[in-house]
Amino acid sequence: MSKDSVEAQKKFAEKNRLNFKLLADADADVIAKYGVGLAFGIAKRQSFLIDSKGKIAKFYDSVSPAKHAGQVAKDLAEVS
Repeated sequence: MSKDSVEAQKKFAEKNRLNFKLLADADADVIAKYGVGLAFGIAKRQSFLIDSKGKIAKFYDSVSPAKHAGQVAKDLAEVS
């Protein structure tokens, strides 16, 4: 989820040839409910792994884009 607009998310997904949808939260309503801080109007790069019951299984406070997908895949296998 990003504070970017739907249109910005769509362009990013197309540019990077993503095969999944990105979520937009331009008003930061959901971002605020998860307690993610904003710095100069930009949401901190944090992630939440949500289990099949809708509970937060893992919180990633500091995300490195280069390594994050692999870490989430590993954690997802443990949660499932």
